[in-house]
Amino acid sequence: MRMRTIAAALVLVIAGLAAAGPAAGALDGTVKLGGIFLDEEGDRSVMQETYNVYDGFNLAQIRLDGLLSPSHYLRLDLQDLTLDSRKGDLVYRVPGALKLTAGYDRHRQVFSPDGGVDSRRQDWRAGLQFTPLRRLNVTADFNYLTRDGDRLSYPGGAPSGLGTRYDNTLWTGQATAEFREGGHGGAVTFRTSEFDDALNPTADRAGYVWAGRLYAPMPFWSKWNNFVRAAVGTRKLSGSGLDYRIMSAQYTAVVEPVPAFQLKYLFDGSRIDDAATRLRTDRFQNDVQVAYFNRYGRLHGGYGYEINDDDRFLTHYDSWNAGAEFRYHKLVTAKVDYASRVKKDEEALTLLQDVEAAQARAKLEVRPVDGLVLGADYADREREFPDIGVEAEGATAGVYGRYTYAGWGTASADYSYTDDDYTDLAGGFRTFSNVATGRLEFTRVRNLRLATGFTWLDIARDLDIEKGLFFAEGAYTLLDHYRLEVKFNGYSYDDFILLDRYYTANVVQINLAYDFRLK
Repeated sequence: MRMRTIAAALVLVIAGLAAAGPAAGALDGTVKLGGIFLDEEGDRSVMQETYNVYDGFNLAQIRLDGLLSPSHYLRLDLQDLTLDSRKGDLVYRVPGALKLTAGYDRHRQVFSPDGGVDSRRQDWRAGLQFTPLRRLNVTADFNYLTRDGDRLSYPGGAPSGLGTRYDNTLWTGQATAEFREGGHGGAVTFRTSEFDDALNPTADRAGYVWAGRLYAPMPFWSKWNNFVRAAVGTRKLSGSGLDYRIMSAQYTAVVEPVPAFQLKYLFDGSRIDDAATRLRTDRFQNDVQVAYFNRYGRLHGGYGYEINDDDRFLTHYDSWNAGAEFRYHKLVTAKVDYASRVKKDEEALTLLQDVEAAQARAKLEVRPVDGLVLGADYADREREFPDIGVEAEGATAGVYGRYTYAGWGTASADYSYTDDDYTDLAGGFRTFSNVATGRLEFTRVRNLRLATGFTWLDIARDLDIEKGLFFAEGAYTLLDHYRLEVKFNGYSYDDFILLDRYYTANVVQINLAYDFRLK
């Protein structure tokens, strides 16, 4: 597989250069070789940042970026070609006429402490954007995702109804034709998807959606703009025989009678027909938003009302929001907002029944001198399920700063504190968390770039977990075309309640890059 990936990359490069012919432009390129040295100990499943770190020789990058000819642009970027974390992207573009894209990404997830139980995903992507006429634009994209590997049973050691392996594929695609002329336009879109599980055919499903949209100002009054969308589709579960038909419609009106005011109305309606039970589930939402603008910011607020029913009146939702933003040139920016949502279960037929939720947020950012940014933010949130006696509430506060000294580099840091409290049917659960990050970058010396940074996470009270990440890296350019890159990453994880759950890793990466230009 690795050799096929490398061969395909080289074929693309050669084909692109050949297509350019004698009228070729200029391509900037990089070839990067090196090695990764990994030393790890402990439970590998707790550190997601190292799931896709592999040691050994590495063809780290092949990159081409530039013009094949004055009107043909190419970008090819392939990374970690000889490792299982390999990925790549390709873009070919003729400005105003054509754009082709392709991509590949391979990703691993680790589930067991020794790393022996894992799964792998491969994601293939392709896209097209074509403009045959000035007013007509056609786009299409395709995605093919595979997943295979092992999975842990839950609870541990017990037979699992989901099995002990993954082996499935997901195909998705869409095509859109859009027409636009001034403030008028419209589009038709077709989307399709298909999921196949080789180990559990009852999970197989497929579906499609046709959608159309139109937008245009109100006749004789350009300050009233309208947007209309409608869609119809199906979803079928092969193994169970379930068959759903989905229909939806949306309408949005934006009215700006004077530059300082904006009134927005949104309607969203949908219906799901279940062919097996012959039940219809309808959902209707009406939402009104108002905003006032001036040179120092804006005031905004709104109200929404939503109804859900299933051949009877089941639930309705009331939502409110309000906020303000203040700006004084580039020196000060301040924001505050509040949002609330209340669900009422009229017949006590839903699982959670009534739900009440609210959130308040505030943010302040100042730029007292050139290059310096200081800020702080705060949020308070709560969610209550009064009928079943469950409640969750929490607050978070943070500060951050960034300073750039021209010609020298940049320093940045941020800190946040979170307090979360949960009350459920079995009792209570509370956690405090502290997260701090910092980064320092130095660019004063010609051809030399140095950087270092850290992230520290501490979760306390009913949990007791600490996690740390540290990095230091440098790059030096020599003889104009060669670049030596060295990077060190350190990882640590400790769970002081589960004493055997810890992890440490040191990763050293050394690369030698060659930068070139093809004309």
